[in-house]
Amino acid sequence: MHENLRSENNEDWANAVHSCRRILKDVADVLYPPKAEPVIVNNKSIKVGEDQVINRLIQYVDSKSESKRFEELVGSHLKYLGERLDSVYGAANKGSHAEVSHEEAERYIIFTYLLIGDLLAL
Repeated sequence: MHENLRSENNEDWANAVHSCRRILKDVADVLYPPKAEPVIVNNKSIKVGEDQVINRLIQYVDSKSESKRFEELVGSHLKYLGERLDSVYGAANKGSHAEVSHEEAERYIIFTYLLIGDLLAL
């Protein structure tokens, strides 16, 4: 990931972002493994299967956090990062190369590491 970020090629930067998504999936697989059945939270069904990485991480935070404020903060960061990573990932899967600026790639990487630190602190 570090080498991709040092590159001058925006496709390498997009690859660094894809690495962030894979890292988050790996972390989710360990902290809150996928489940076939959705979980019910406040009478709402939430899918926590293989592809619902962000949902699983949010459920992990919800189950481990003793502070509602911490939960809200980490949850909002997870949702933001998840949406941004999914948009880049989706564009790449459709055969087009997602345009990712160097600054954007750096942010994804920094947010990913900060989130992992918060998750592991629980």
